[in-house]
This record gives sequence, structure tokens and C-alpha cells, in this order.
Amino acid sequence: MKNSQIPIRGNRYISWSLRVLLLLVALFFMMFSFDVFSMDGTLLQKLGGFLMHNIFTVFMLLVLWLAWKRENWAGILLIGMSVFMVFFFGGTSRLMGGTWMMISLPFAVGLLFLTNFYLIRK
Repeated sequence: MKNSQIPIRGNRYISWSLRVLLLLVALFFMMFSFDVFSMDGTLLQKLGGFLMHNIFTVFMLLVLWLAWKRENWAGILLIGMSVFMVFFFGGTSRLMGGTWMMISLPFAVGLLFLTNFYLIRK
């Protein structure tokens, strides 16, 4: 049988650190969606709101799954998600400080994934 694993191009320790960092960023995003359970409404409405608030978190977890094999694609998708979030939240003129922080976290992790993949050697 052939070994179908794709070798990590960058530093292995940095790769694992970035995966953990992306997981922490996703959990940080998820933390803000728990306030939906303190609102009025039925349980079904609350669960729907919780799932709606976690769209970007689910996307980041899918990118994390992809990062196990293709770090370059994970970096590109995270940067693309950050650019999409700028337009999703109303463009650059309407964004406040906290929103910029939420957008810049996946962008920074995406840049780090690409830097590790293309510039850092074993």
C-alpha cells in the first residue's frame, strides 16, 4: 500500500501551533453566540439563532479540517473569509473596533498558514 499522506512543507511545530490557534479563534467566535439563550423566544428560535451566529465558526472548523492536509488552501480560505466578512458587515466605513478585531483574527491566522507553507522550511 502506498502512503497517501501529504508531507508538511513548513515547520511541523508551527503547523500544529497554527491549528491549535485556529481552533481557539473558532471557539472565541462561538463564545459570543451563547448570549442568544438569554433572549426571549422558544427553544427552536434560540437554536436557530445560535446556528445563525455560528456560520463563520463552522466555516473555520471546516478550514481547520482542511488544514490537516492542505495548509496553503486553509490560508487562502481564511483570508477570503476575512475579506467576505468586511463586505458582510457593511463595508469598511461602517465597521467598529470590535468588528475589525473579529475580522483580523482569521486573516492573521491565514497569513501565518501561508507564511509557514511557502516561506518557512523544515
